[in-house]
Amino acid sequence: MRLLWSGFHTLQIYDLSEETPRVFSNNWGGLHVGSPKMMAQSSDVIVTVLPSAAAIRDVCFGWQGLATGFSRGGILIDLGVTDPMETVALAKELKSHNVDLVDAPAFGTPDAAGEGKLTLIVGGEDNAVERSRPVLEKLAAKIIRAGAPGSAQAAGAIADYMRAVRLLAAGEAIQLGAQFGFEAANLLGVCDALGGSELPEMLRNDMAARRFKSGHSLGILRANVELAARLAKSAGVTLPLMTPAQKALSEAEARLGYGADQTAIVKWLDTLTAQSENAEKEAGPADNISSA
Repeated sequence: MRLLWSGFHTLQIYDLSEETPRVFSNNWGGLHVGSPKMMAQSSDVIVTVLPSAAAIRDVCFGWQGLATGFSRGGILIDLGVTDPMETVALAKELKSHNVDLVDAPAFGTPDAAGEGKLTLIVGGEDNAVERSRPVLEKLAAKIIRAGAPGSAQAAGAIADYMRAVRLLAAGEAIQLGAQFGFEAANLLGVCDALGGSELPEMLRNDMAARRFKSGHSLGILRANVELAARLAKSAGVTLPLMTPAQKALSEAEARLGYGADQTAIVKWLDTLTAQSENAEKEAGPADNISSA
């Protein structure tokens, strides 16, 4: 309805249930077509809102799939929230048919959708995303660019992982602080005053940009975390995140040096990924076979 009301008067609609698009077309407008392929034959862009990657694959490559319908390079915009790895694989397959996949999981209410006030996280090749903007901008008040196809689908999981770690760390800090008479709100305020409030900016400016100039050394960070661990042990407080954090910081310092900037820990993580990739290459396909 939002697209119909925003200038896309030749909008076509399709659904496995024939009754749904027929009723919509009769009441609101749009042309009800008989298959995804028929839709692609007369369209430049197709928008899907489906519950799974399997459903999208069926629309693309199943009965009368859209992949072979575009007369020239087409674009599939996926507004659903699905599996990132399946999205990457699907994007590669569609590309072989000269179709670009733009994954743009939509966040917001039905009312926000009708008013064009959704938030979209958008992944895809730059030229495909730019060609899709006239459609995306009608649907969303906020468009956040991610990266390659599949990146937008991964964004929610990655963001929740980061949120989870922060929540766990804050919870553990509150538990430890309580043993020393800290009220929770006061403790969090002190943590902010000692650099916690600057963390988002530091992550963007020093870690993401790889400048590594936060002014705080990895060795000092490791030493203070070890001190916190000793405080927890003496107070008899169990902090599940503490031990792996100590281990990671110690290994990073051993690799990078005491004086390395704290944000350079990402360089240590780079080496772990490289080691893992090299180990997989050396193992070869035969070594990866298991039996049960």
